[in-house]
Amino acid sequence: MINQKGNTMLETLAALSVVTVLGIGVIKLIGGMFGAFKLNMVVNEIQEIQKNISARYRLEGNYTGLNGKTAAQFASEQLIPSQMKIGNEIRHRQGGIVTISVSDYGGDDEYYDVTFNSLTKRTCTNLAQINWESKETTDLFRIKVNNSTFVLPVRGVAVGAANALPMTVAKAFSSCNKSDDNVITWTFK
Repeated sequence: MINQKGNTMLETLAALSVVTVLGIGVIKLIGGMFGAFKLNMVVNEIQEIQKNISARYRLEGNYTGLNGKTAAQFASEQLIPSQMKIGNEIRHRQGGIVTISVSDYGGDDEYYDVTFNSLTKRTCTNLAQINWESKETTDLFRIKVNNSTFVLPVRGVAVGAANALPMTVAKAFSSCNKSDDNVITWTFK
């Protein structure tokens, strides 16, 4: 006669092991999907800010009106997505502070900066590689990633130069050199 209790116990342990492994896999898959969703939302936020500010200030010819605006004013004028206004601050989906101001580049308040702080390395790397060109025109002038500055080739930099946009994966990865406190500033005209 065969001892059924031993087989049943081994079968139960094997089944529990399989369920545990599958459960861990599902949790990792869901976590990865949630991370990709948050990254996509951050990309959408910067693109929406750029679109809204350009549409609002294009006719004025300068961005002087951006200086001194509060988060509430940015939200009420629909220059930022409404979910970005958290209390008295503008924050992106990963929780970091967002600042929007007239750029120090070029004078005459012709340029403005959008800065996202406290970005993870992964998000920073992906945001740095956004291709802003469409039909060979763009309002983007430069991107500063931590201490590295990159500009579009049409702005006086040769195609393929070390500081030319779009950024390669390797350049983006090396520029986003902090684990969770990277800063990107986009300068638009």
